[in-house]
Amino acid sequence: MKINKVFIRVLVFNIAETILIFLIGRLLNLPISFILIVMLTFCISRGFFGKALHFKTWYRCLIWSSLILLSLFLILKIELKLAVLFTIFSAFIMTGKSNINDMYLWKPKRESKYFDIDEYIKYNLASDKLIQFEENLKKYDEVLYMIYKYRFKENLTFAEMSERLDMENVRIVEKLDQVAIALRINCEI
Repeated sequence: MKINKVFIRVLVFNIAETILIFLIGRLLNLPISFILIVMLTFCISRGFFGKALHFKTWYRCLIWSSLILLSLFLILKIELKLAVLFTIFSAFIMTGKSNINDMYLWKPKRESKYFDIDEYIKYNLASDKLIQFEENLKKYDEVLYMIYKYRFKENLTFAEMSERLDMENVRIVEKLDQVAIALRINCEI
């Protein structure tokens, strides 16, 4: 029953948001077909590029979606082709996969400061030291354990960890450094 209530609220919000965004396009006197092209291109592109970014609160989602599509509608007033290109680019940005470092494909990726830990975990999953460390960390501090698990076991990005833990990236980095030091000491890395 609870899932149905959540589903209904999400559905109602998405419909209301879509109508509001459509009305923004109409207020700018844009043709309905052009508005639909931009909105569908945005949705399809965002789905094509991968998991879309989501905001924790409904009003942030509404504000950002409205602002993004308003800017795309303003570009649409200039030219449809240009608006479609910017729509695809905006959808890519909204997936969280866009990274300025990836622009230069010839530049090799730098090793992470946790590279040694990644390698250790990769080749020592059944190590008694590692298993004992994980159990002790879980008993000591659940948040530290979740950060450890998300970073080293599930390979989540800091943005994804921040979303799941409802914690700022700076705090996650601080706690991850604590985990890294403890892991290096306990497992003799």
